[in-house]
Amino acid sequence: MRRLFLSDVHLSPGDLQRAARLLAALEREAPRADEIYILGDLFDYWIGPKHLKDPDHREVLDRLRAITEGGVRVFFLLGNRDFYMGGFAEATGVEVVQGKTEHEIAAGSQRVYLCHGEYLVGRRGLAFRAQEFFRSRPVEWLYTRLPAFLSKRGARLYRWVSERRFLPAGRRGSRVVHLSPELLAERFRTGIDVIVCGHVHHPERRVSVIDGQEKVLFTLGDWSEGASYLVEEDGRWRLYPGASSGVPARRDRPQ
Repeated sequence: MRRLFLSDVHLSPGDLQRAARLLAALEREAPRADEIYILGDLFDYWIGPKHLKDPDHREVLDRLRAITEGGVRVFFLLGNRDFYMGGFAEATGVEVVQGKTEHEIAAGSQRVYLCHGEYLVGRRGLAFRAQEFFRSRPVEWLYTRLPAFLSKRGARLYRWVSERRFLPAGRRGSRVVHLSPELLAERFRTGIDVIVCGHVHHPERRVSVIDGQEKVLFTLGDWSEGASYLVEEDGRWRLYPGASSGVPARRDRPQ
């Protein structure tokens, strides 16, 4: 079993390079994969079924359809930018983990927890409540029935607010997101051996010792400058670009 994990491509109509990077990576990796997991934020925004009528991402949608028709299972977990995914599954054959931002799989003897990652940052405050509000069914029902031009304006406004939630003035071109050590430890203590998530925009393999047991966190990079993904094959992991499972990784203090 060979699996491919990716996140935070942030495809945008005005950025053809990201689409080209993704298409090249899929052409290279998909024929060797049994399963592909997209852990959110494949798109900078998605306005629901109306987006299928736009030419914005036609080549990527067609490639995903070809991959699923070729027998590769592709799964999509909701991100914090693309969570109104109506119509996406029907158009591509991708299996959307509907309404959920997390999933669990087995890799050999390892229990693996997958998520986009925003809920590993924290559970309190305005940002968390805003996420819950915008993901609610009534808001989705209303938003996806707006005219397309209003939906896109709303999505761009949400993106603008989201970026300024993380970045201080003068650092709008970069991103600093820190996952909560307490929430990570809490998840690992449920019996999880490996966590794979996006949202951080930085590829890293980090080893922790929780209650005397070694745990591994993989964070996926974004695609602003190049392809970034993780491959698992029979319990062996390799991060592109970044550390492989055979080289030293960042090691945290015991929890």
